[in-house]
Amino acid sequence: MNLGQHFDYFSTGEGRGRKFFFSDFDGTLTTTDSMMSIIIYQRGKLGLALVLLRVLPWLILMFMGRYSNQRTKERLLHNCFGRMTEEEFNAFCQSFADSHRHILRNDLYDRLVKAKASGDEVVVVTASPENWVSRLVPEFKVLGTKMEFTPWFSGRFLTPNCYAQEKVNRILAAYPELKTARSRYHVTAFGDSRGDKEMLEFADERITVS
Repeated sequence: MNLGQHFDYFSTGEGRGRKFFFSDFDGTLTTTDSMMSIIIYQRGKLGLALVLLRVLPWLILMFMGRYSNQRTKERLLHNCFGRMTEEEFNAFCQSFADSHRHILRNDLYDRLVKAKASGDEVVVVTASPENWVSRLVPEFKVLGTKMEFTPWFSGRFLTPNCYAQEKVNRILAAYPELKTARSRYHVTAFGDSRGDKEMLEFADERITVS
């Protein structure tokens, strides 16, 4: 495995106890954006373009900093999946996952599988909904954005968009020992974008994927 092809590495705090590996998903553990991929899987590339046109005003406002990333994503997903119940959506996500394992980045995926086999804690921390991420990587625990179904997708998330500081918040909620006894553990994080900055800064080893 030639990590030099994909990774920039920074490390501090070697020699600690239990090891945690936290990886972003889209663009880090995958070679593409899974949300765009699942919409294309449902509607095709033309369908994706039409959906993006419907939410274009909010996309523009988001890029101008006048509308939240979360509400924009909620609108986009509601346009695509708002008529699905949770059971129907999860079945669709399983079908998507079964045909899209090829989007995983093999070198990092293999590294994380080996870490888990060695007894280390491996967690995918992602802004994408858990519904399809957990089915693409059932081997790992997933901390992602949760969608609300009532019983159809309501167009709202049950949790804050798992992005930037929210990634660290979710990690600490799941593993409070990393807050109360941080020096006992060694944390490695993988990321590729601004949304991973806080998680990478939280880690002892920061590995950026390019």
